Amino acid sequence: MLTHQPRWARSTSGLAVVLGPRAGHVPAALAPHLQQEITANQGEDLVALEGNLRATAATLMALTNQAEHEIAVARHQAAAACTGWGLTARLRRRTANAELTRAIQKQSELRDLLDEALTMRNTLREFVIGFDAPAGLLRESADGWQRSPHVPASVIVFGLEDSFVAADSRRLDSGWAGARVAGETYGEQWRRDGDSPDSRPLDRAGPWRVGFSPRTGEVYASRRCGYLSQKVWLLGREFEAEQAHDLLTALMPRMREPTSLILAAGVVHVARSLRPRGPCATLSSFAAPVIASADDDSERTTSR
Repeated sequence: MLTHQPRWARSTSGLAVVLGPRAGHVPAALAPHLQQEITANQGEDLVALEGNLRATAATLMALTNQAEHEIAVARHQAAAACTGWGLTARLRRRTANAELTRAIQKQSELRDLLDEALTMRNTLREFVIGFDAPAGLLRESADGWQRSPHVPASVIVFGLEDSFVAADSRRLDSGWAGARVAGETYGEQWRRDGDSPDSRPLDRAGPWRVGFSPRTGEVYASRRCGYLSQKVWLLGREFEAEQAHDLLTALMPRMREPTSLILAAGVVHVARSLRPRGPCATLSSFAAPVIASADDDSERTTSR
């Protein structure tokens, strides 16, 4: 067995991941979720559990947001019930206040469950990162989970592809009925935390396409999927075709890592900043984690 292939081990102290002479004991909070589900592929077991926890957190977040809306409605109804006198008015106030109390309690319970799911997800990620597997699925996951999914400061965000091509007609692929960016595609499954389907974590596929437009010398990413709005990121400008080809071809093997889109954005930005005149810089030049600095896509959305 190769040394970078971890395996499960059970002992009196619990479940552990063994890699060569090392053993990483699974945190007690995670062990109950793995005891009945483990297979021969330890990496897939942990990645599947992380995906399940993300899916649970996403569901709870939606329910929590709905509960917060219910609180707002209940507060409005309680305020409206403050007027009037007599038995009917008192009953109306009592009912409205009871509804408000119920809504607040429901939101509090959902928030607690959400916090628990997020804590467990973070615990799993920290365990995999700390285990520091040298290669394989756990190495890819550890690298990806250390990247922030927020929009890097170097990226310019557009909405629909229509707005992107409208800003520069050279970007338009005239062979399509609708607006589509002309150029070469370097992978159509780039990932970003929060964009990939939580229900299929082992697919390791995201909804982003990365491409290069020879007419403009631009590297861009485009999000197209049925469950999220369309989005275009301009990752970098003023690239020669050969430089962009070498850079993006070297990146493609890492497309299935978590938050690989942020990795691509960082590498493109560094390559653009260095303005190499000779052969394209190697991917190893950009091994340091990419730390994003923006909080949300909309903060730098352009109307151009």
